[in-house]
Amino acid sequence: MVIKKANKEALTAAELKEIKKHLEELKADATARLKDKKNMDMPEAEVGDPIDDASKSLDKEILFELSGNAHNTIGQIEAALRKIDKGIYGYCEYCRQPIPKKRIKAMPFARYCVNCQHSTEKSHD
Repeated sequence: MVIKKANKEALTAAELKEIKKHLEELKADATARLKDKKNMDMPEAEVGDPIDDASKSLDKEILFELSGNAHNTIGQIEAALRKIDKGIYGYCEYCRQPIPKKRIKAMPFARYCVNCQHSTEKSHD
């Protein structure tokens, strides 16, 4: 259950509308970049130079990694959009406190406040 507190960090309806529009633009951009990456022709290496083969293999690995990051970002954006629709956007998933507007502005699909984000990162180290 989300505990909503009336404070200076509460987002107004106009701010939520603007954030939702921005998130939709970010999603469209990330989706377009992902499609562009998938459409890149990576010609198969001809039999020959092992250095060329290694280089092309590395290129494919990099594209695969970038695609994975794009999918992750799109998923986070979609989750933020669902939260807006449910009326629970802008609250830390861990401590349930409002995420500061400054952080939301910097990363509109943030799931955690700065303190909880640091805690989750430390626990993964």
